[in-house]
Amino acid sequence: MKTRKIIPILVCVALVVFFMACKKSRYCHCVTTEGAADTVVVNVDRGMKCEHILELGIDKLQDGEYVTTLQKVDCVELDMDTVATIPPRPEPED
Repeated sequence: MKTRKIIPILVCVALVVFFMACKKSRYCHCVTTEGAADTVVVNVDRGMKCEHILELGIDKLQDGEYVTTLQKVDCVELDMDTVATIPPRPEPED
């Protein structure tokens, strides 16, 4: 009698774990809070929350070279599984 109750519970638990494991990453939409508003889309692991991202290193082109600056950001999770392709940054001219 106990096995008849345990088997459906185990099947339900297995299904829940399976569906939770399908989404392994999430996308965060981050906007800088200082200076000019830069927008960045970041792909993070499922265990990380977008709201916990407080600073990001953002590359900017200055005098023909890319300089990474640490900027404060506000991030929110995007509600979609796919994000439009972000174009690659242009290469500096020699």
